[in-house]
Amino acid sequence: MTHSLSRTLVAGAVLLASVGCQESNPTGTEASALSSAALAAALSSVPIGFGDLATSYVGSGIADAANAGLWVGGGRDAAFNRGDLMGGGLHDAFVGGIGFGGRGGQRGPFGGGLPCAGTFNAATGRVVCADETRNGVMISRSAQYLNVAGTAQQAFDTLTTNSVNTQSKVTGTITFDRAADSSSSGDRGKDHWGRGRGPGGRLLGDTSTILTASTTINSSSNRTVTGLAQGSTQRTVNGLTAGQETTTGTSSRGSFTTTRAVGDTTSGLIIPVATSTTQSYPTAGTVIRSIRATIKYTGESAVSIVRREVVTYDGSATAKIAITENGTTKNCTRALPRGPLTCS
Repeated sequence: MTHSLSRTLVAGAVLLASVGCQESNPTGTEASALSSAALAAALSSVPIGFGDLATSYVGSGIADAANAGLWVGGGRDAAFNRGDLMGGGLHDAFVGGIGFGGRGGQRGPFGGGLPCAGTFNAATGRVVCADETRNGVMISRSAQYLNVAGTAQQAFDTLTTNSVNTQSKVTGTITFDRAADSSSSGDRGKDHWGRGRGPGGRLLGDTSTILTASTTINSSSNRTVTGLAQGSTQRTVNGLTAGQETTTGTSSRGSFTTTRAVGDTTSGLIIPVATSTTQSYPTAGTVIRSIRATIKYTGESAVSIVRREVVTYDGSATAKIAITENGTTKNCTRALPRGPLTCS
């Protein structure tokens, strides 16, 4: 991992944009004050493009970027998923929810290489994908493949590749299309408004209506996985992800600016290679996740919410999770792979 990219990711892991507030005063006088609780829905999703990064969050890729730039457009209807953890939940690879299969290191949690053949750059020893752009958002990807001896390889090999470092970046601007923010029938006939916004384009947690909005996204990830070569008994994962999202727009309450920052750091995560008779889940390491969301309406004070989740693995079938939200901490556990979150 390069030092410059590490600094970028660490700095970005503290910042992200969000929109939400309480009901406007129906008499037309001064609007009711905002509270951090009104921003809770911002914690339920991550910026568009996180699904294309190497991260512990569950997010959407840039293919789903159209009209979904606002945090309220995370598609989760302001509800936490997958064990009541933020950002769409904890990815299956981090809880033992992905099984091993196939030969060598190609399959299983954190296995495999880039989703493209790419072009090998001999000077850097990296394989680079062509940039991909959809709906105004671009993703750039590259990887370095090393064998057990540390020699760079021009492509991922299921038998001999032992280490993979992937670096990805998502950048772009999405413009909110109010005309397209209409109801459509979803699962079981339920209506869905703009991937999570309320009926009529209202902001979740608020009765104000989005009129115009433009969201700028700048997210990146850097992850290294070792122990992928045939015969390895465990995989080790280290990585950083940082996402920054800024939205400016107008609403029935007035002009607003929102910022949301999402980050995670994976340190020393150990995944034993499963046998035909054993279930494999992380046995060591930590994952630190954070989201900070802020909204400011013109003429009003800014309001923020921040949440931090520290997931620790100790070799047992239970992950320990410390959750701190706006300064208040609770200690929780979660049975692996898919147990409920239990907090004290």
